[in-house]
Amino acid sequence: MAKTVNYTDEQVTVMRDMYAAVVGASDTERDAVVDQLAAMFGKKRRSVVAKLSNLKIYQAKTPVAKDGEPSVRKDVLAARLSEVSGVTLTSAENLTKEDLKRLIVKFEELAEEVIEICDAYELGLSD
Repeated sequence: MAKTVNYTDEQVTVMRDMYAAVVGASDTERDAVVDQLAAMFGKKRRSVVAKLSNLKIYQAKTPVAKDGEPSVRKDVLAARLSEVSGVTLTSAENLTKEDLKRLIVKFEELAEEVIEICDAYELGLSD
């Protein structure tokens, strides 16, 4: 039994070229190209996404948190907290994301205050 071909070689080439032009672009721009390809080939959007995924060039949408900000993993936040605090924190990942974010902000504020105080006394610790 012959395999049914959903996309011709020419269509695949067009897909590769058009999508490659927006790889790394915003989610909106990539979505627009997917919609354009679907309309161009008379296929469903999901079919185009599946083909691009099969070709290993599809980029999934950037995860977004409930507050609309880009989603950041807790291990990344924990590493940032260790960086700004200057302390290796082995259990920081057990904190909630909100607590990690608050601590990072607080340490950054404290660092700015220390720099301002040092500058006021001309200790030259900025940078």
